[in-house]
Amino acid sequence: MKRICLVGLLAWAALPAIGQEKLRIIDLGEPDPTTSQAPREQTLAATAPTAGQALAFIERLSATVETGMEQLRTPQADPNQRRRQAQALAALEDEAQRFGVLFTPFHKCNEAAIDAASAWQGLIANDAKRFDSAFDSYAKAETECREAADQG
Repeated sequence: MKRICLVGLLAWAALPAIGQEKLRIIDLGEPDPTTSQAPREQTLAATAPTAGQALAFIERLSATVETGMEQLRTPQADPNQRRRQAQALAALEDEAQRFGVLFTPFHKCNEAAIDAASAWQGLIANDAKRFDSAFDSYAKAETECREAADQG
């Protein structure tokens, strides 16, 4: 009973803080016409990935996938190496999120990273169907990412 009262008291005490946070974030007022939209546009342009960044990323991803394939070719594949490979692919997958906006020239780079990580997970789980499907998708997305980077 004491726990229920304590939880209720804490929840009641948190309500004003939650309301203040919502009021601070939501601004329903009209935008100030004297402020310029140019700084915002410059910020968006600065964060948009370039063709060089996409090409460098896909090169790193391809090298990481090739390292994983070399691990598979050696019969003495260490579980620690496989785990490090999975971590490297997961880190690249996280990095690829900046390319992930659909309808941008480099969204296939994000898909390639996701498919590479998925293929490796299928390999670790001994799921040949998942590995084959994800690796084929990776190869296709990797090629399309390279083409987009070359054109961009």
